[in-house]
Amino acid sequence: MFSLLLASLVVTGGFEAGGRIGVAFPASGLENSHAAPALFGINLCYGSGQNRLLLDYGYCGLQAKQASPYRFDVHEVSAGYGREFIVGRSDAGSNWGFEASGAAGLGLLSRVLVSARETGKAPAGHVGAGFYQRQGRSRLSLGLDNIVFFESQSGGSTRTLSLTYFIALKGGVTYVF
Repeated sequence: MFSLLLASLVVTGGFEAGGRIGVAFPASGLENSHAAPALFGINLCYGSGQNRLLLDYGYCGLQAKQASPYRFDVHEVSAGYGREFIVGRSDAGSNWGFEASGAAGLGLLSRVLVSARETGKAPAGHVGAGFYQRQGRSRLSLGLDNIVFFESQSGGSTRTLSLTYFIALKGGVTYVF
């Protein structure tokens, strides 16, 4: 039964590969000392109907607002799910709509100041919404993505949870195989 379901998904769906660019706005205290960086990424998806399974890699490099050689790099890999809704069609044969998505990932973080380097890892979560348009085999998208990094810190005898937010505005192009 499972193999029949899997075979029907492969036949009715399609794989997508593409890239995106955007800008990330640091929040939760980072905006005081970091400028808004460019955001780059690549993604692989499997879509069937209005559902999409997502595998994504993203990078952004935050610079200090003051003139210093400080840099904060964020590499992140995530896996998630997207659902298209309010789907419409135009007379030119394209379809369009809106998409909501959620993902879980792992951030590989590094801070560099001259020759000093500090690295770490943090789990991340994504909640996004955006607009898309399909024309033939291409898919264009524009949307917002709220990225939250989680960190647990010990403060004496208790542990506290710290959240770091990045709000990203992203545009992307994918090709459907």
